[in-house]
Amino acid sequence: MGLNESQVRERSVAYRVASVPVDAAWRPWTLSERRGFMKTLIDEHSDRILGFTAFGPEAGELMGTVQLAMLAGLPYTILRDSMFAHPTMTEGLKALFMGVPQRLENHARQLQHARTSAD
Repeated sequence: MGLNESQVRERSVAYRVASVPVDAAWRPWTLSERRGFMKTLIDEHSDRILGFTAFGPEAGELMGTVQLAMLAGLPYTILRDSMFAHPTMTEGLKALFMGVPQRLENHARQLQHARTSAD
Protein backbone atom coordinates (compact mmCIF):
# COMPACT_ATOMS: atom_id res chain seq x y z
CA MET A 1 0.00 0.00 0.00
CA GLY A 2 1.36 3.44 -0.85
CA LEU A 3 4.78 3.66 -2.46
CA ASN A 4 7.46 1.00 -2.82
CA GLU A 5 11.19 1.71 -2.53
CA SER A 6 11.70 2.10 -6.29
CA GLN A 7 8.94 4.71 -6.46
CA VAL A 8 10.31 6.62 -3.46
CA ARG A 9 13.81 6.69 -4.98
CA GLU A 10 12.42 7.83 -8.37
CA ARG A 11 10.81 10.78 -6.56
CA SER A 12 14.09 11.57 -4.76
CA VAL A 13 12.42 11.43 -1.36
CA ALA A 14 14.64 10.83 1.68
CA TYR A 15 13.24 7.88 3.60
CA ARG A 16 13.89 5.31 6.31
CA VAL A 17 13.01 1.61 6.22
CA ALA A 18 11.89 -0.77 8.93
CA SER A 19 11.05 -4.44 8.56
CA VAL A 20 10.13 -7.21 11.00
CA PRO A 21 9.06 -10.83 10.69
CA VAL A 22 5.28 -11.26 10.90
CA ASP A 23 5.71 -13.27 14.08
CA ALA A 24 6.63 -10.04 15.91
CA ALA A 25 2.91 -10.16 16.74
CA TRP A 26 1.52 -12.96 18.88
CA ARG A 27 -1.39 -13.78 16.53
CA PRO A 28 0.73 -15.79 14.04
CA TRP A 29 1.91 -17.95 16.95
CA THR A 30 -1.69 -18.77 17.89
CA LEU A 31 -2.43 -19.67 14.25
CA SER A 32 0.73 -21.79 13.92
CA GLU A 33 1.58 -19.80 10.78
CA ARG A 34 4.62 -17.63 11.42
CA ARG A 35 5.97 -17.07 7.91
CA GLY A 36 5.96 -13.58 6.47
CA PHE A 37 7.06 -10.02 7.16
CA MET A 38 5.94 -6.41 7.56
CA LYS A 39 7.83 -3.51 6.03
CA THR A 40 7.35 0.24 6.05
CA LEU A 41 8.90 3.28 4.37
CA ILE A 42 8.93 6.49 6.41
CA ASP A 43 9.53 10.02 5.13
CA GLU A 44 12.83 11.26 6.59
CA HIS A 45 11.54 14.73 7.38
CA SER A 46 7.80 14.48 8.14
CA ASP A 47 7.73 10.99 9.74
CA ARG A 48 4.71 10.16 7.55
CA ILE A 49 4.23 6.62 6.28
CA LEU A 50 5.06 6.51 2.57
CA GLY A 51 4.47 2.80 2.04
CA PHE A 52 3.56 -0.39 3.85
CA THR A 53 3.80 -4.07 2.93
CA ALA A 54 2.52 -7.07 4.87
CA PHE A 55 2.82 -10.69 3.82
CA GLY A 56 1.60 -13.42 6.11
CA PRO A 57 -1.46 -14.73 7.92
CA GLU A 58 -4.30 -12.22 8.20
CA ALA A 59 -2.11 -9.51 6.67
CA GLY A 60 -5.22 -7.73 5.42
CA GLU A 61 -6.14 -7.01 9.04
CA LEU A 62 -3.24 -4.57 9.18
CA MET A 63 -4.07 -2.58 6.08
CA GLY A 64 -6.98 -0.57 7.44
CA THR A 65 -5.06 0.67 10.45
CA VAL A 66 -2.03 1.77 8.45
CA GLN A 67 -4.16 3.20 5.64
CA LEU A 68 -6.08 5.37 8.10
CA ALA A 69 -2.83 6.81 9.48
CA MET A 70 -1.56 7.43 5.93
CA LEU A 71 -4.78 9.13 4.76
CA ALA A 72 -4.83 11.33 7.86
CA GLY A 73 -1.20 12.34 7.28
CA LEU A 74 -0.24 11.17 10.77
CA PRO A 75 3.36 10.40 11.71
CA TYR A 76 4.29 6.74 12.18
CA THR A 77 4.86 7.48 15.86
CA ILE A 78 1.07 7.46 16.41
CA LEU A 79 1.03 3.74 15.59
CA ARG A 80 4.34 3.11 17.37
CA ASP A 81 2.99 4.60 20.59
CA SER A 82 -0.53 3.11 20.42
CA MET A 83 -1.83 0.15 22.38
CA PHE A 84 -3.50 -2.64 20.41
CA ALA A 85 -5.60 -5.63 21.43
CA HIS A 86 -3.83 -8.92 22.15
CA PRO A 87 -3.43 -11.28 20.37
CA THR A 88 -3.97 -9.54 17.04
CA MET A 89 -1.93 -8.97 13.94
CA THR A 90 -2.29 -5.24 14.54
CA GLU A 91 -0.21 -5.37 17.71
CA GLY A 92 2.74 -6.33 15.47
CA LEU A 93 2.65 -2.79 14.07
CA LYS A 94 4.14 -1.58 17.34
CA ALA A 95 7.23 -3.77 16.80
CA LEU A 96 7.50 -2.62 13.18
CA PHE A 97 7.30 1.09 13.95
CA MET A 98 9.61 0.79 16.97
CA GLY A 99 12.22 -0.45 14.49
CA VAL A 100 12.19 2.72 12.37
CA PRO A 101 15.70 4.23 12.46
CA GLN A 102 16.13 7.68 13.97
CA ARG A 103 16.09 10.72 11.74
CA LEU A 104 19.56 11.44 10.40
CA GLU A 105 19.62 14.94 11.91
CA ASN A 106 18.57 13.57 15.35
CA HIS A 107 21.31 10.97 15.16
CA ALA A 108 23.90 13.63 14.22
CA ARG A 109 22.80 15.84 17.15
CA GLN A 110 23.10 12.92 19.57
CA LEU A 111 26.59 12.13 18.32
CA GLN A 112 27.62 15.79 18.69
CA HIS A 113 26.18 15.90 22.20
CA ALA A 114 28.01 12.69 23.14
CA ARG A 115 31.30 14.14 21.85
CA THR A 116 30.76 17.42 23.72
CA SER A 117 29.82 15.61 26.94
CA ALA A 118 32.91 13.44 26.73
CA ASP A 119 35.25 16.46 26.50
